[in-house]
Amino acid sequence: MVLWYGFAMSETDLSRVRGVLFDLGGTLDGDGEHWLNRFELLYREFLPEVDFSSLKTAFYQAEAACLQESEVASLDLAGLIRFHVARQLEALNIDSPNAADNLARSFLDSCRRCFKRNAAVLARLAPRYRLGVITNFYGNAARLLAETGLAPYIGVIIDSARAGVRKPDPEIFKAALGTLGLPPNRVAYVGDSYGQDIRPAKQVGLITVWLRNDAMAAPLPPDFDPAAADFEIRTLPELEALLP
Repeated sequence: MVLWYGFAMSETDLSRVRGVLFDLGGTLDGDGEHWLNRFELLYREFLPEVDFSSLKTAFYQAEAACLQESEVASLDLAGLIRFHVARQLEALNIDSPNAADNLARSFLDSCRRCFKRNAAVLARLAPRYRLGVITNFYGNAARLLAETGLAPYIGVIIDSARAGVRKPDPEIFKAALGTLGLPPNRVAYVGDSYGQDIRPAKQVGLITVWLRNDAMAAPLPPDFDPAAADFEIRTLPELEALLP
């Protein structure tokens, strides 16, 4: 059975689900939108002279800086985004405080809107399911979840910078399951990236829910297997309609 956006891609039974694990970036702070793609839209508005190839290089240099510089692990959401934008512009050799402010402010606003909406979703799910987060992050995932109002509903937080293992390594999913105290066939995993989230989660045995935004998504890999996603949704609130 094939069912697009809020419907089943398989005959997977959700009635036995007792836990739900979420990705963070692109999933809890957006609707299937990778940070790079979201920044691309903002650069079109504020710095249209920057081409995508240059932005992509600068973005991943900023990502590396976030992982390498120890101060990032203590930053709040605003500090993290400002740091990331500053490193992007540094890599692009652009000195524009106004552009930096516009990029960071706009990105933050979009994150905060999604966090606020999704906190309400998690609040409704938490009485019925054990909830957790698995994220490739910078050591400050717990701080961001607390700051944005999601932490009261999250029982397990696996931040790659603290766990010492990153997605798509299956060990990070196994670590979350061990802490959650549930077998994989009783847990749904919700993520926006096919390669980093859906494929490895399926390999571990989790029920997979792909938060998919075709307008923003990265190209699918040559070995893409649609069967890896048991369900597809466009926004996180659609998850509630799937779960019993």
